[in-house]
Amino acid sequence: MNINDKTTTSHVDAIDHASTPDGSDREVPIIDPHNANEEIIVHLHTTGEEVGMTFRTIMAAISMGMCYNAYLFTLLIPPAILSYINAELGPDPRYTWITISWNLGGAMLVTIGGRLSDLFGRRWFFIAGAVTLIIGSIVSATGKTIDQMIAGGAIFGAGSGLLEMSFGAVQEIVPSKYRHVTIGLFDAASVVAQIMPLVAWVIIKYTANWRIAYYCMIGFQTINLALLSIFYFPPSFSEKRAEHGKSAGQLLREFDWVGLFMFIAGCTLFIVGVNWGGTLYPWTSATTLSPIIIGLLTLVGLALYEAYAPLKEPLFPPRLFRAMRHFTVPMLVMAIGGMQYYSNATLWPRLSQLLYASDEISKGLYAEVLPLGSVIGGIVVAFSKKIGHQRWQVLGAVALQTACVGAMSTATLDNPVKSIILTFFISLCTSINLLNGMVLVGFGIVYQEDIGTAAGLAGTSRLLAGAIATAIFSNVTNNKYATTLPARIQENLSSFNLDSKTLTALAKAARLGTAAAYKAVPGITPAIQAASVLANKEAYLTGAHLSYQVALAFGLCGVIAAFFIPSVDSRKYTRKTVAVQQADRKALEEKKIHGSA
Repeated sequence: MNINDKTTTSHVDAIDHASTPDGSDREVPIIDPHNANEEIIVHLHTTGEEVGMTFRTIMAAISMGMCYNAYLFTLLIPPAILSYINAELGPDPRYTWITISWNLGGAMLVTIGGRLSDLFGRRWFFIAGAVTLIIGSIVSATGKTIDQMIAGGAIFGAGSGLLEMSFGAVQEIVPSKYRHVTIGLFDAASVVAQIMPLVAWVIIKYTANWRIAYYCMIGFQTINLALLSIFYFPPSFSEKRAEHGKSAGQLLREFDWVGLFMFIAGCTLFIVGVNWGGTLYPWTSATTLSPIIIGLLTLVGLALYEAYAPLKEPLFPPRLFRAMRHFTVPMLVMAIGGMQYYSNATLWPRLSQLLYASDEISKGLYAEVLPLGSVIGGIVVAFSKKIGHQRWQVLGAVALQTACVGAMSTATLDNPVKSIILTFFISLCTSINLLNGMVLVGFGIVYQEDIGTAAGLAGTSRLLAGAIATAIFSNVTNNKYATTLPARIQENLSSFNLDSKTLTALAKAARLGTAAAYKAVPGITPAIQAASVLANKEAYLTGAHLSYQVALAFGLCGVIAAFFIPSVDSRKYTRKTVAVQQADRKALEEKKIHGSA
């Protein structure tokens, strides 16, 4: 049966026992051929096999959970101890690129990996990602300069981009009716990685060696590689070739290499320009504006190229974006959620460490606020199918998140509890948004064979938006902080009658925040140092307030977009598994042979 040629009927809940392309008889809903949602439902009913939650399925899902933890290790540990690394290897104004390079690498590789793995099979892409993270961990653990740490961050991003395909892969290896609970538990199980910021600061407290945290990464990434190699066997290239009938060479020749080049070039240029602005070069300089403008034009040209060029294997299949409410809008809302989360993942550790933390352990505990919200959000999403009304779940989460972001612009030095609660809810709501969005996107594509591309695009939108947000909010915070600090120093120290040279030296020492820097200031006293430390905190808080106000505007856009998200049609919760593990498929075929005999 061709799902595009099905006879029209007003009774869309009816079931038709029709012959499918593989010759088997399956229960297929009768649909309206002009309704994309009905077409999606039919494809979910006719794709895959009913194998249930076998041991192999469970172990494959666990290996995907390990991949998620593995990439979270590289996301959460560096931002948590970024200031400590910069103090030892710097100071270098480019140190935030250690995390920005992660976002940029991840944003590009998750789409590339998702598209290629749809065509060639996923197993070796995941293994390549796991190996890449081991290499990145070694590069970072042996880092001698900020440049080397940035290189390590970029390698982390590349490997994490491949492993972030696990959001799509874990959905296709379980029956469709278990997607919500699987993706929720998938995120909740990330508690292993989520506690690592605290562990990293405990390590620093008792060893004064941040590199040990990276050695822990090496160990975990190695275990992840072993589990992947043993348990993850999705459909191979030979199985996929049996479906599409194309050789590897033909697929490579037909692949959208021009689109790939434009995508990488556009993303890189735009992010580089955004990060240069206001730090290395003025915003109005040609050095800043040129890459931003060229990058944007390249991405616009890419969109037109993908939409109208006669491509056999486009990088961004236009058919996905035609499902506006089911695919494009959820992806947009996820992108805005990514802007809120990844910017907070960089801003909150610095803010809490500077304003509220008193020692290494407290720094680690403050760093756990975001991960705690994420884990609780995963538990909530595990019940999303039972709760229903995903549209209102996402809308409520985005609205509450935006309100909390706005409230953070009123954070004060003397009320850490308020900031903790607000940051927790920002993370919780982001998790509910992103995880529901991943399931909505998976259910929002007509052909489940595209789920890697769909999850990759969703990941790219979130990570690229996160990279942009991190760059914007870091610049906004740092620029406002830099312009405010001298005035705060002068105001707080006005009663000491210090000359301008000493005030300048104090401002410099305050920015470094080390005992050695303050000791080098002529005539320093405990009272003068205390006043300078307070001025530094007040100046940074002013910069953070401005960042949260900017983030509020993005959140409001997300609230509007969330109104147009559809809830999941209950008919999409089928017993079918889209990507059956190879051993399960073999067992199923043997069972069919013995049954027919």
